Amino acid sequence: MEKNKEKLSKFAKVLSQLRKERGISQKKAASDLGISQALLSHYEKGIRECGLDFVIKCSSYYGVTTDYLLGVSESRNGIDLNSLSVIDEATGESKSISALTTSTNELLEMAFMGLKGNEDKRHVYEYYLLTLYRGALTLAKSGVLPKELFKLDYSVGRELSSAALAVKDARFVFIEDKSRNGMDFKENTALADIIGQAEAFLLNNFDIG
Repeated sequence: MEKNKEKLSKFAKVLSQLRKERGISQKKAASDLGISQALLSHYEKGIRECGLDFVIKCSSYYGVTTDYLLGVSESRNGIDLNSLSVIDEATGESKSISALTTSTNELLEMAFMGLKGNEDKRHVYEYYLLTLYRGALTLAKSGVLPKELFKLDYSVGRELSSAALAVKDARFVFIEDKSRNGMDFKENTALADIIGQAEAFLLNNFDIG
């Protein structure tokens, strides 16, 4: 009985967190998910327990696994991060994959802390969404992901997402700088590690005069 309450609590917390990350209102999410706002509020507060159908619908809506929603796994996409450490060892890049995962979370957290408005938060979310989509397209073309996942042809999806990302890049110029909140950024974070790796890659592969 206690374990069921714990799972329900985790589900409620994750459900609320995912909605806030998307920058959408409870009313909007409830409408999209086909339930009343009052019922969604109960789910997010852990007052009521939902059925399996709703969990599956939320999984599709937020783009995460049901295991992540239920608090069974910490991986949103079902990838075992421990297995990725084997890639690090094979390539000789110590902890690069885990650092990439951690730094992405750090960057998103910092962005959401600095950006107060839902419109700006949605912009950051959509930027990451499009970046991941474009990467997924490449994996599908190489045969790693099933092409049935995509409704758009590779070329169309690639061109549209690239164009949308260019617009998003330009949009960042107009976002007011709200991130100066006295945050103490430490140089030894995973994000700093990834920034260092990225700049080393650029310097080694491009002639920057």
